Amino acid sequence: MKKYISALSAGVLSMGIFLVTAANAAAEKIDYVAFGDSIAAGQTPYNVRVGTSYTDFIAAELNEEGMLSSFTKEFAVSGETSAQFLAKLSLPNVKEAVEKAELITISTGANDLLKLALAGNTDPIKLLEAVAQVDRNVTAGIEQIKALNPAVDVYVTGYYFPFPHMEEGKQKDNLKDLFTLFNTQLKTTAEKQGAVFVDASHKFGVDYLPNPSDIHPNTAGYQLIADQFFAVWKGVSDSPAKDPFSDISTTGSKARLAIMKLAENGIISGNADGTFAPKNDITRAEAAIILARILGQTEAAPNPGFSDVSPQMKSYSAIAQLTKAGVFAKAPKFKPNEPLTRAQLARILTQALNLKADTAAAFTDVPAAHWAKNEIDAVYAKGLMTGGTNAKFLPEASITREQFAMTLFNVWSSKQP
Repeated sequence: MKKYISALSAGVLSMGIFLVTAANAAAEKIDYVAFGDSIAAGQTPYNVRVGTSYTDFIAAELNEEGMLSSFTKEFAVSGETSAQFLAKLSLPNVKEAVEKAELITISTGANDLLKLALAGNTDPIKLLEAVAQVDRNVTAGIEQIKALNPAVDVYVTGYYFPFPHMEEGKQKDNLKDLFTLFNTQLKTTAEKQGAVFVDASHKFGVDYLPNPSDIHPNTAGYQLIADQFFAVWKGVSDSPAKDPFSDISTTGSKARLAIMKLAENGIISGNADGTFAPKNDITRAEAAIILARILGQTEAAPNPGFSDVSPQMKSYSAIAQLTKAGVFAKAPKFKPNEPLTRAQLARILTQALNLKADTAAAFTDVPAAHWAKNEIDAVYAKGLMTGGTNAKFLPEASITREQFAMTLFNVWSSKQP
């Protein structure tokens, strides 16, 4: 555990905390998986062939910056609907790719609408039903992705209006309204599922869609979408202290101070949409990944023996390493997707920092026989964690992001000169 203390002393708690975001992507190679239809695949506007898509441009820039480990767009297929995208996520090779990914982009749903529009079916009810079905499919798809890999960054790409050459009139106006509604729904769907929406529609025009008989962009159009992706992806991690998270103004003053100080020193970052989500919980798997990085646990470790932890999981190595190091206790199950509790965090910190309790804490809900009594006493005595209300520690309560940030700030600040 000495590695952990020295890392703290050096001020290198390099944590892209809770979610793997653009801030910590620079410190670790990225496996990028692109899902979607012809826009993700890169179909060209003058013949039916696949060329360079926005996904290729994203991968190329990541590679140029030394950040790309791998890239695949094999799961991006021209003509694919949102239902086909959802069904694809059940395939073993797709699951394996998702579990290993740090970045996923999704372009899906436009074909659901185009099949109706191009067939001449402009019935508003049918079109609205199609938008609603896309919403359900994309929601279920992101949920499946997050279940396989809770820490992955997911970006949902919006669509441009594909008929700029159409004669002005009611039909064109109706289709414009439809695609505006479609993009608005995609954005809402993405944000509800913790994904990020990328919208380049306001910059698209005939210059990027040169063939009146084809809805696909030219190379410049694909580059425009990639540029918009990077405008979103990079913008959230620049100077976090100068650009406060948009959702921490209502947190307590101590939590806000902790969050901003840690962000200012490059210790934590927020989500890709500029929020910190202070009230959300951190899962046991996410905590394991972060802690393993801090401890410098990189050597191979034997199977930890948890029935719900498999080698295909993104958190497998971290869990195995920390179990071998004694930070996590052996048990039948690890419960990787469950929230980390306050008692569990006390145990982790005590094991990682080799803490000892000088005095016993008098929490009414932590009896002498409690499994984490000594650990809770230790973190309380060292001032790393405090109690709740009415002399209670609330040991089984989930640890939220702002609470975790406050605890980390206590650890970090105690090591500063």
